[in-house]
Amino acid sequence: MGLEVGIVDMAVHQIPGLNTFGVSLVRLDFAPYGENPPHTDLRAIEIQTVPEGTLFIGFVLSNQNNNTLISKILYKGDVFVFPIGLIHFQANVGDTLAVAISGLSS
Repeated sequence: MGLEVGIVDMAVHQIPGLNTFGVSLVRLDFAPYGENPPHTDLRAIEIQTVPEGTLFIGFVLSNQNNNTLISKILYKGDVFVFPIGLIHFQANVGDTLAVAISGLSS
């Protein structure tokens, strides 16, 4: 149905050289119109770039900030940062494959 997202997570247990650096790397492959539903990364800031495709992404600010949605459409080469602990999401808004690469601080 096009709602699949493939995730390849590179962390310390797969790349021992990352040990003690406090970073991990994730590649997300989005089927056309696929999505990564709202979720949080409770211990990490996430920086994401889009090498292929078009993604609609965003996060929701905290209650103190009226739960404001911050969103943007990312095109090839764009970069976006998700603050630590905030609910965020990604969705492929194109009819072709989209790829995102994310670095996480822990």
